[in-house]
Amino acid sequence: MPLTTTEIKTLDARAKVLAARGFYETSIGNINYTGQRQCNNFQLQSHRGSIRYPENSINAVLDAIDNNFDVIEIDVRATRDNVWVVHHDARTGRETGTTDNEQRKIESIRYEKEWGYLRERDQATGMLTGNVPPSFNALASAFSHARKPGQSINIEIKSRAGIDNLKMLDYLAHKYIGTGNYFFSSLEMRNLIRMRSINPDIYLAYIQSPAKASLQKLAADLKRGAGSDPIYERNKEQLESIQAFGSRRHRVTRYDTPLKLDKLKKQLKRNFGYVLDIRHYKQSASSLKGAAQRQGIPLATYSINGHEYHENSLLAQAKHLRPDSVIIDDTVYGFCSVFELPPVKPVYTDDINAKLIASMPIDLDLERLDNLANYTRNQLYPAVGNKLKSTSTQSYTPKTKQATPAPNFDIGNRETDEDFSLETDPVIELELRKK
Repeated sequence: MPLTTTEIKTLDARAKVLAARGFYETSIGNINYTGQRQCNNFQLQSHRGSIRYPENSINAVLDAIDNNFDVIEIDVRATRDNVWVVHHDARTGRETGTTDNEQRKIESIRYEKEWGYLRERDQATGMLTGNVPPSFNALASAFSHARKPGQSINIEIKSRAGIDNLKMLDYLAHKYIGTGNYFFSSLEMRNLIRMRSINPDIYLAYIQSPAKASLQKLAADLKRGAGSDPIYERNKEQLESIQAFGSRRHRVTRYDTPLKLDKLKKQLKRNFGYVLDIRHYKQSASSLKGAAQRQGIPLATYSINGHEYHENSLLAQAKHLRPDSVIIDDTVYGFCSVFELPPVKPVYTDDINAKLIASMPIDLDLERLDNLANYTRNQLYPAVGNKLKSTSTQSYTPKTKQATPAPNFDIGNRETDEDFSLETDPVIELELRKK
């Protein structure tokens, strides 16, 4: 149904006041910066695509493109019949479900016969959607057609793949996405070394396994929710596997010292990056950042303990020691707005709703405008950082927000004796996406 003249004027007025704040709203509802995004000069990677859609889905990737992410990160696995598919977890249950209610291991599936049983799962409700998870070919093609200049895709290889499968993956990425528009990452060093032999010039990113404290907190969080949440119930087997980490010894390979960076360089040779759990990064940043800069090695961080912990840890980190790239479960606006906001320019409008937006302080959360009128009735407004503030307080300033120190779950000074194996990526597969 066409919009009425009044509705068009309302939308125009809303766009006008958003522009005065340095933002615009896309046709699918993303709040984007109109000028050059600052955000501590981070390269922003959308973790498994947009948080507004099922993870690793085509819709999640398209939404992240619309939201102006620099990089969209996805996860790929090879099925039993050597078809590359987009799926994070080793088996169905949390990320996806099946129409016949049978749990399947992704790498045991015969694509042609069984993949059609799978359905994407809405992580907010736990309900299955009507969509079959994409093959890598389908997602790569969709990305290639929708991407904006400068956007690339980070293909995290989850399978322990053979050389022929990796050759096929690189061929498909080149065919559907094009040179310079994709790169590979993995927790498995073997995957990256093999990919380097296949494609000598491709950018590779080594992902260091999570800190022991991060794994322990994840296990505790999952255990607390296991009795009531249906998604947790479906993962009891994996939860028990995590609990077993306390009674087994594992070894983690860390490269977060200047000397160990040299070892990493010997293995990956050139054109590579290093990705760390934010807990590990905090422990090593003072010596690691300078050493990595001198060698031209970009650093990225992630967290398995939720976006808020990751964000707070970055805010608490000295600006010059922050990583080059961040893999986040948030929107560009949601993340960047807590670091820096553009100045608000004067604007005039006679539209009531637009006037209300224009009257609010600089830290008004533009992703929660639909609730603004209800909040202001109680002399409140939604502020960035998922906060509520009083409209009666006038001491607002456009300066960068000061961070509250992040909670510290680290064990020991550097966890130098931690034991964790790169072979245990099922632990990471249980991470919950927290919006």
